[in-house]
Amino acid sequence: MTAYVIRRILVVIPTFFGITVIIFFLIQLAPGTIIDFHLSANPELMMDERQVQAIEERLGLGRPLHMQYLIWVGNLLRWDFGYSFATNRTIASEIGARIGATAALFMFSYLLARPLAILLGMLSAIKPNSIGDHCSRAFALLGISMPAFWIGIMLLFVFGVTFRWFPIGGSRSFGIVYANIFHLIGNRIWHLVLPSVTIALRGIAVTMRVTRAEMLEVMGKDYIAAARAKGLRESVVYAKHALRNALMPIVTLIGLSMGQMLSGAVLTETVFGWPGLGRYLVRSVRVRDYPAVMAVAVIVSVMVLLANLIADLAYSWINPKIRY
Repeated sequence: MTAYVIRRILVVIPTFFGITVIIFFLIQLAPGTIIDFHLSANPELMMDERQVQAIEERLGLGRPLHMQYLIWVGNLLRWDFGYSFATNRTIASEIGARIGATAALFMFSYLLARPLAILLGMLSAIKPNSIGDHCSRAFALLGISMPAFWIGIMLLFVFGVTFRWFPIGGSRSFGIVYANIFHLIGNRIWHLVLPSVTIALRGIAVTMRVTRAEMLEVMGKDYIAAARAKGLRESVVYAKHALRNALMPIVTLIGLSMGQMLSGAVLTETVFGWPGLGRYLVRSVRVRDYPAVMAVAVIVSVMVLLANLIADLAYSWINPKIRY
């Protein structure tokens, strides 16, 4: 088991450096710089070529690209993302102030989506072509078809504006006195509901469909008939024999879907005014703050790599033959 874990980690390391190469050189193809943005936003500013070159040299933009890349990667390994071109603050401090909000939103969505989706898919497969199965399949089709930003706007309009059951933006209420820490936590969860449901809906739909399809396939196998012939309870047959053998593609999907959920968080945080990395990324792209854009892209890539590493390790637990 230990050798298997080491091998998987060694695969992740060159993948990480390959991702940094792609991110860095793709950013170089992006149009304009922070200087162009400020000149277009403030046409009264007049800079000659020498002033522009002096600013580029101060920001490190005058060095050869390979030197810029090596310096950037070396700083990354020390958790030093450099300074924001837009605010002149350290990017690490700006990300640190926002990553907690994104992590809370993401974990709440993940914990809401995956267990519920697996349970619904399992129940749908146990009684195929029933009313519950048809309703689940219709819900899955709607969840896959609707984009995240539209779902967010509709939830905001219905439950935030029309019924006023949930807040329409932000991560907590201001202007009120919190009686205790539990009151504050409850207020945060209240603000989390709509954006987390927005992110979770598509994940629920996709995972539920895959779970149903895999469960239906597994239920026809000979070892399921043998388990029933032994007199095992149906709940044991479904949970221990059918679901465990159907989990392999589901685990793969859960690992791969992290990137999709994080990309959905960018739109969701913008719609709900959530103070997280997604909103920060949108602001950085708008002002051409490319170091901040690269930092967020690297963090998201690392999170996806870790999710897939955990999925690989989960394979070895579900099916020990994979270790060999």
